Amino acid sequence: MHPKLQTLLFGLGVFVVFTTFAVVLRQLTSITVENLEYFGLLSKRDIFLGLIVALVVTFNHERRKNSKR
Repeated sequence: MHPKLQTLLFGLGVFVVFTTFAVVLRQLTSITVENLEYFGLLSKRDIFLGLIVALVVTFNHERRKNSKR
């Protein structure tokens, strides 16, 4: 698999795990947020935080992968 595609899929996986975790925690704690804009489950803040987390984790993963070579 192409290395850039592998990195993109890794970042997408991190984003999906983060957003799933955020939705599950919101459902378990019964916190109601009025501005759930995406599918009635996610807010813009959740999307923004998910993107930041995915970028940081993917960057660290790539850096660690390259330092082992």
